[in-house]
Amino acid sequence: MSTIPSLVRFCAATASITLSGLLTASTAKAAPPTKEECVEAHGKGQDAREAGQLAQAGKLFVTCAQQSCPALVQSDCARFADEIARLQPSVTFVARDSAQNDLPETSVFVDGVLAASRLGDGKAHDIDPGKHEVRFSHAGKDVTLTVVINQGEKARGVVGVFPSAAGGPVASPPPMATTPTTATPSAPEPAPVQMKRSSGPLVLVGIGAAAMVAGGVLIGVGLSKVPANCSLSTNECAAPPKDPALAQASSGVSLANLGGVVGGVGGAAFIGSLIWYFAQSPHAAARAASTASRTLTPWIGPQGAGLSFSGAL
Repeated sequence: MSTIPSLVRFCAATASITLSGLLTASTAKAAPPTKEECVEAHGKGQDAREAGQLAQAGKLFVTCAQQSCPALVQSDCARFADEIARLQPSVTFVARDSAQNDLPETSVFVDGVLAASRLGDGKAHDIDPGKHEVRFSHAGKDVTLTVVINQGEKARGVVGVFPSAAGGPVASPPPMATTPTTATPSAPEPAPVQMKRSSGPLVLVGIGAAAMVAGGVLIGVGLSKVPANCSLSTNECAAPPKDPALAQASSGVSLANLGGVVGGVGGAAFIGSLIWYFAQSPHAAARAASTASRTLTPWIGPQGAGLSFSGAL
């Protein structure tokens, strides 16, 4: 037997064995999951979904959604897989330098696990929702970002920016020479405008309050002048005609009535002046406050009472 025919037969046999092995491996990979595998994927997929591991849950639900699985499991897994597809977030990784030039020769690690060895394809990557640490590695330099991914976010861009090697602060031009100038004194700022209400109503408030006090005093004095043998409720006195007690009672009642009138007018002036003061709109003070003193003095005499006022309003 010659060497060449033997070598040809050996190579043919080897190729046949290799091809048979590849076909067997391919058939094994394509084999549908068993009933037990379907049930196991159904349970583990739900656990992964509850833990927020949507990427893993999606793979498990796709496994148990195949035709070889029991009908109930297959229906659940198909529905769960659709839900995961809607909720599954994805990100795109971009690396640039400070001049905004893309750096495709960059690897990316998510939570310490390699997610992309280079960024030249521009693909989106599935990622679980939540907080993640993303590390970009390029030319021996690392840039680390912390991102929070929400459910349903699709193709969210995560950009790592590397400082340029030759980058640095741009030197500012030297300041131009200027001719010194004499500072011009600034004009004094105008005094702030003070908003105030007119003080006229307050004067009337004081007058009203004093009138109420004077009225009360007149009423008290008038009632004290009425003799004990006279009744205010019946307007009668237990005394003969032309008795001095009658004139005294009449004078006391008149004085009390005057006090009632004065007190009533004072009360009306007091309330009305307060309403007037608070109802008016504040205005800018047009002039300095008057230095003239304002004095309000009540007086009481044997035949009456009153108020005396001095000063400017």
